[in-house]
Amino acid sequence: MSHITIAASAKAFQQLFNEVENNFSFSKSDTANFGPFSASYSVSVHLSGGNLQLNNDNTIELQNVDIVFGTLDFKLCLDLPGFCIPSFCLVPDPWNGCLVGFPGFCIGGPICADLNLSGLTSQITDLKASLAPKYYIDPARLPGWTDLDAELNGHSNQWQIYIDPVLVNVAPIDVPATIDNILVNAITNAIDNLFPSWLPGWAVDIIMAFLGPIANLITDLLGITTSIAEWLSNLLGNLFGLLSLLETAIADYFASKYPLYQFEDPFPILPASGGLIPVKIPIRNLAATIDSQEMIVQANVGA
Repeated sequence: MSHITIAASAKAFQQLFNEVENNFSFSKSDTANFGPFSASYSVSVHLSGGNLQLNNDNTIELQNVDIVFGTLDFKLCLDLPGFCIPSFCLVPDPWNGCLVGFPGFCIGGPICADLNLSGLTSQITDLKASLAPKYYIDPARLPGWTDLDAELNGHSNQWQIYIDPVLVNVAPIDVPATIDNILVNAITNAIDNLFPSWLPGWAVDIIMAFLGPIANLITDLLGITTSIAEWLSNLLGNLFGLLSLLETAIADYFASKYPLYQFEDPFPILPASGGLIPVKIPIRNLAATIDSQEMIVQANVGA
C-alpha cells in the first residue's frame, strides 16, 4: 500500500500540460542540392492550442495542436537557361553605317529567390502517450554533500513525471496557394537583376516575352507537376525531412526535456525553524497513472 497519494484533476492536468507545451521550441537550418535546383531553409517553431483528452486506459491523447513556424526563411536557387541578344542598329546612318546601335548582351546562369514564409503552420494531428516517472540526479551535486547541503546549494535530486509519447503524427505543412504569386514575383525580380542597368524598358519587355510566363518557366525548370504550394510543402516536409524531424523533436521534448511535474527528493515537509534543520522525507517507488478524470501520483516513504 502506498504511503502517499496525490491527485490532479483533469483541469489541473491541463494547466500543467499548458506550461509544458508553451515551453517547446525547435530550430533547424539546412541546405541541399536537388539536381536542377538547390534550396535552403532556416526555421524556428513553437506549439499552440490543441485538444487534450485523458483516457481510462492510462494514456493521454493530444490532437489538433498548431505547429507555428514563427520563423521560416527559404531560399531557392536555379539555373536560368542562357541566351544572347545580338547587337543591331536602331537608327541607320546612310553615310557611316549606324547612328544609334544596340550593343547586345547575354544573360543566364544561377538566380536565387529569398522567401519569408514565417507564419506557416502544420499540426500535431495525433499524439498518444503515457506518464513516465524518472529520477533525476543533479550532476552538479558534489559527492560529499548531504541532502541538506544539496538543498541549500540548489542542487537537490528530483522526482520528475514526463509525458512519454508512443505515437506522434505531424500533418504536412500548410502552404497557401498565394505562394505561387510570391515565388513568381521573386523569380521575376531575380531575372530583372540580371539585366544591365543601361538596358531600356522596351528591351526588358521583349526579353521577358521571349522567356514566356514566369510561372511556366519555374515549373519547367523545377520539374513541378503539382501546384507550387504542394511542391513546396513536399520539399520542406519530405525531401528536407522537416516532418520527421518535428515528430522526433516533439517526442524527445515531452519524454525527456520538460517534465509535467517535479518535486525535490527528499521532500521537505517542515521548514527550518528555531535553529533546527528542515524535516525532509525520502520518496521511493513513485508511480503516476491516468484515468478520464485525473492524474494520480503514488509513492512510498523510504529510508
